[in-house]
Amino acid sequence: MKLLPILFGLLLLPSNAEPQQLGQRVYWMAVTEVSIGQLSEYHAFAEKEMNPLMEKHGYRIIATWQTIVGDIEEIVMVAEFESMTSYHEARVSLVTSEEWKKVSIKFSEMTKSIKSRFLSGTTYSKIK
Repeated sequence: MKLLPILFGLLLLPSNAEPQQLGQRVYWMAVTEVSIGQLSEYHAFAEKEMNPLMEKHGYRIIATWQTIVGDIEEIVMVAEFESMTSYHEARVSLVTSEEWKKVSIKFSEMTKSIKSRFLSGTTYSKIK
C-alpha cells in the first residue's frame, strides 16, 4: 500500500510517447517463434504465401533470418517503410484484405508467439 501513491504519481508524470525516429525510414522487426517440427512448413508458407501478400500491401521485406544457436525456433523478419504513416497504411491494407483472413489462420496455427518493434537507422548506420 505504501507504493500506491508513488505508482499513481508516476502515472501523472509527462511521458514522451512520440517515436524517436533517427533515420529517414522506419523498420519493422518481427521475431516469430515457430515449433521446430513446423519450421520447414513455415518457411515454405512465408516464402510462397505470407511474404508476397505482405509485399502486395506495401511491406518492403529486406531480410529474414532463422536463429541457428540458442532459440532456434525464432524467425526474424525486417521490413522497411518510408515512414510510420506508410507502415500504418500498409498494415491496415493487409489486415483488412480478404486474403489475410485465410493467411492469418495458417500463420496462427504455425506460430507460438510473435514480438515486434519499430526501428530507425542511426546516423552511422549503413542502412538508413
